[in-house]
Amino acid sequence: MVHFGTCAPSPEAARALRTKTAASNPIACEQSTPIRLHDTAHPWPVRDQFGRGTCVSFATIAAIELLSARRDDMPPERLSEQYLHERMLTAHPLPDDVQPTIPEGGVLLQQALQALGSHGVIPSAMMPYKPFSVGPDGTLNPPPPDEAIYLGQSNTVATQAYGTIGPAKGLPPAQVDTIVPKTDLAHKLLSYLQEGLPVVIGLPLFQHASGLSNWTLPNVIATGVVPCPEDDKAPELTGPRDDGHVVCLTGFEPDATEPLGGWFIFRNSWGLEFADHAKRPTDSHGPDRGAGLRGYGMLSATHVNTYCWEYLVPATHSCT
Repeated sequence: MVHFGTCAPSPEAARALRTKTAASNPIACEQSTPIRLHDTAHPWPVRDQFGRGTCVSFATIAAIELLSARRDDMPPERLSEQYLHERMLTAHPLPDDVQPTIPEGGVLLQQALQALGSHGVIPSAMMPYKPFSVGPDGTLNPPPPDEAIYLGQSNTVATQAYGTIGPAKGLPPAQVDTIVPKTDLAHKLLSYLQEGLPVVIGLPLFQHASGLSNWTLPNVIATGVVPCPEDDKAPELTGPRDDGHVVCLTGFEPDATEPLGGWFIFRNSWGLEFADHAKRPTDSHGPDRGAGLRGYGMLSATHVNTYCWEYLVPATHSCT
């Protein structure tokens, strides 16, 4: 099971996340009943990125699959994470002044937006995901076959919204929502879930004295409840670190004891070992029952409002 994704905030976002300022009248999340977009009538197995730095692709594909399944009342399509990841890396590389700040092989949600709009999505069967993506000639992340590219270009995906901290080089300013940490982001992302739209978000990791991150502590692997330093009863954490993880928000659990009103539910890409409630410790952090599903987890609204550096809301597509 992978313990982190290969992604990192932009230099502007990293500086903003490390700035220790008081919250500026954050807007609480108003929701009286749970939201669980992932509760569909059709099976939708949790997937595993198997140690590769492909969390951006996995979370983005999850959002598209869920949105299409809910729209059409059909079983979720099995789309190719491998194709989207390769298109992000090769067809939409980061600007030269940003690339050195991102872990090798890493990508941002900005690249997912660009790849979806120009190269679209394809069925997984045309380009299956592999734990080690090496072509017959030893090429890392081998390109897709021509027929896959042609199909993808006929199945482009529109974007409802995209936000980031600081400028998004290569995108029109009107297309970008500028995130101001500690203000209204959690409230805004909840509004998309209320409209039935899954949301993909990027968050930094924090360091624990054990050497593990806030995502890989035993309690977190058991429960799926991921703490940040501001959470009540969270372990002592330092950071944020320079690396991060990307997940797909699929629900919300109201909680009057959480300062901003509740907990976001997310679908992870670490297989069924994540949030294995059979191994749950009795002193776990966060809501007593967690998200209630193996492979899914929870983030406080405060966590998202304070530290989310980038988000993407896919809109519509049709895969032939």
